[in-house]
Amino acid sequence: MRSIGLETGPVPLYHQLERDLYGRISGGEFAPGQALPTEEQICAQYGVSRITVRRALDALIGQGLIIKRRGVGSFVAERREGVRSVRLSGSLDQFLATAGSLDLRLLSLGEVEPSPEVAAALELAPGDRAVRLELVSSLSAGPVIYLEVFVPEPIGRLLTPADIKPGVPVARVIEQKLKTRITRAEQLIIADLADETAGRHLGIAPSTPILSIRRVYYTAAGRPIEAAFLRHHPERYQYLIELRTDGGY
Repeated sequence: MRSIGLETGPVPLYHQLERDLYGRISGGEFAPGQALPTEEQICAQYGVSRITVRRALDALIGQGLIIKRRGVGSFVAERREGVRSVRLSGSLDQFLATAGSLDLRLLSLGEVEPSPEVAAALELAPGDRAVRLELVSSLSAGPVIYLEVFVPEPIGRLLTPADIKPGVPVARVIEQKLKTRITRAEQLIIADLADETAGRHLGIAPSTPILSIRRVYYTAAGRPIEAAFLRHHPERYQYLIELRTDGGY
């Protein structure tokens, strides 16, 4: 196994590692469906910590390049023809400040058996439970977002209905409860159709085209502590992204 040195400098080690693994996968060193080296092997190969490796792998998962199977390892994702993926970065603090401008109303809070998607997002072990918060965010014109927020059961035990207040994102509540910082979030946006539940809470007919988002929040240690699934009203929400050159011109 070859040894690969990363450079100490302005580019974070995890980002250098992400780019190198991306190149190795894109170059065909690892085929679709093939297992990547273990976290321990990558640590030894690149001379980095496990936190660095996990942050790099999480970034590749967010790009849809690899998938993680709990207790088994990371694998190169099967390529899907006709799907174009674009990755953008921005400020998490600015995003949460904007999200907090919506009125937030709690519909339900309780323990649930996590779906495979939720269990994978939160990296739950078999048999682990999750706590689900069902919410609606609104503006003066009406409901804007129907949300389902999932957290690991030990974190969910700390939450009460009184903690959910207008102007305070759930992620900020979790930070306060755990006395830790959420430092990163991965967000996937796709076109979708409203199901009966989302349609009822958004005031639209079932099967209406909507914007669907999956967002996972991570601590500095790379631990996923919240998975949010959002369905947006098609006429009351939009994304505006400003793109600049690297020099900021």
